[in-house]
Amino acid sequence: MSKNNRHCHHKSKNNPNNFSAQHRLINKRLVLDMIDLARIQRHETVLDLGAGTGAITFPLAERAANVIAVETDPEYVSKLRSRAEAGHMQNVRVVPADILQIQLPRREFVVVANIPYSITTPILGRLLDHPAVPLQRAVLLVELGAAKRFTGRLARNPRMLGWRMSYEFQLVRAVAPSNFSPPPKVDSGILTIRRRKDPLVPPKHHARFMALAAYTLRYPDLPLPEALSGVFTPPQMTRLIRQLGVDRGFPVSRLDEAGWGQLFSAMLKHVPPERWPRTPLPGFGKPKKRR
Repeated sequence: MSKNNRHCHHKSKNNPNNFSAQHRLINKRLVLDMIDLARIQRHETVLDLGAGTGAITFPLAERAANVIAVETDPEYVSKLRSRAEAGHMQNVRVVPADILQIQLPRREFVVVANIPYSITTPILGRLLDHPAVPLQRAVLLVELGAAKRFTGRLARNPRMLGWRMSYEFQLVRAVAPSNFSPPPKVDSGILTIRRRKDPLVPPKHHARFMALAAYTLRYPDLPLPEALSGVFTPPQMTRLIRQLGVDRGFPVSRLDEAGWGQLFSAMLKHVPPERWPRTPLPGFGKPKKRR
């Protein structure tokens, strides 16, 4: 199943032939705008996830040292390779693989892509769940509703919050269906993701932070003292609330990323490890607290 600058359903294991019609990206100016937003340097490696026939791949090749075009459809893989050879583009490498199964580069890389909307969150998970993945920047064309969720002022979802402690998200602008042929039923959006120069949680503490976030956001509308009652003692909680500059009725879900950073630092500094929430299992389910 491929995704060439079009929206389609990811191939289902149960029904491999179940996918929607193509929605080709026909606005070349939009492609160039996305590449400009990525601020690609001559030495960089860039991934195009779901490269299709290369509408994004080949303009990228004019800017970057290396372009890795990931595509699963054999027909598109063949077209990509033929076009790269015909254009003598030796810096384009075509990888015939599932986006969710590829081996990501071990050195710093950038992503510019029109990803399959049906697997947007799993793709972002591959790129952002683990701070050791050396993604520097991404410019993605995604469904507008998803872009709004990722860039909302506050994060109530632990996984998304974890991403935002290391990366800054921005919805640049909406993209109308008329930019595609045939036009899709939903609006799209250009989403940029940039690694923070100074992450709000040190990478070595990422798993501990995710445990705290998952534990605290189980009931996101609870006031801070109740949400954190199993972690901080009442005197510690009083000091923390004063430090954050909020009142005791402040819902934990209203904390911004900086507030979460302060909260986590306070836990590491003042709370004994036996009171820290357990590191959650994959999927970030509700962690059980050590007693």
